[in-house]
Amino acid sequence: MKKHLKRSVILFVVVIVLASALFYIMPRKAPKGIFQTTGIIEATEVNLAPKISERIKEIRFHEGDYVKEGEVVVVLDDRKEKAQYEQAQADLEVAKANVLTADANIEKVKVRIEDTKRDLGRYNRLLDKKLVAQNDVDKAQTAYDTAVADLNGSVAQKTLSEATVKQSEAALVVAKTNLDDTVIYSSLSGMVVLRAFEPGEMSSNGTTILTIVDLSDIWVRVDVEETVVSKIKLGDIAQVRVDSLKGSEFKGRVTEINSEGEFATQRDVKRGRQDIKTFRVKVKIDEPKGLFKQGMTATAVFGE
Repeated sequence: MKKHLKRSVILFVVVIVLASALFYIMPRKAPKGIFQTTGIIEATEVNLAPKISERIKEIRFHEGDYVKEGEVVVVLDDRKEKAQYEQAQADLEVAKANVLTADANIEKVKVRIEDTKRDLGRYNRLLDKKLVAQNDVDKAQTAYDTAVADLNGSVAQKTLSEATVKQSEAALVVAKTNLDDTVIYSSLSGMVVLRAFEPGEMSSNGTTILTIVDLSDIWVRVDVEETVVSKIKLGDIAQVRVDSLKGSEFKGRVTEINSEGEFATQRDVKRGRQDIKTFRVKVKIDEPKGLFKQGMTATAVFGE
């Protein structure tokens, strides 16, 4: 009797152990009325890159540092840009001076024109009275024509000088812009997640030096099959679980639903059957503690 009882107890324990193991091993279905899908944690990210190619003088932050919007993060060697800016300033001053010189020349030539015109008229009257020779009249005419030609030349020179001023002003703006571009500011507040260069290295136009992520603006991006996407509405609440944060659950809100289907989760392998497309859904998460990191795998649970 005791042996039989002992066997029954052992058998009961074995059954309990097997049942518990099956409970944890077998995949569990989401409760009725709920569907879930896996996605990736994303955040607002900015890549800071120079607009000019220049050697790096300073990088003021390292990976993991927090940066405030508007702070100087990178300083490039600006010696060449300063020289170009100063040269552009000098060129503009010369061009402006040339305009003033052209104006002065125009005024002088106008006076000459009036004098030679008066002389020409006087010589013509004297010629009518046979008091001067034709040669004297011709000289007066030549002096007048020369003055008129000089006026046209001075006006043309002023026009050219004014065009040079505009060109010099444009060159100064470019030089000032290039000089300003030797200092790079952060366009958002966040954490430095990538530092791709070190001081002394040469950076190229458009090549990322620092990447900054705003972890206060974070969301999970999931791709929802078209068979269930119609059940999701903007503003819906979703529960977000992150694999690396066991036991934690965070509340999220649907802020975006892509209007066009993207890649297919199931392809048409039989005639007459359509591909099953997915729609990208963005679930904004209010998580001020900074526990989430970009690229983490997360599960969004939606209620029907």
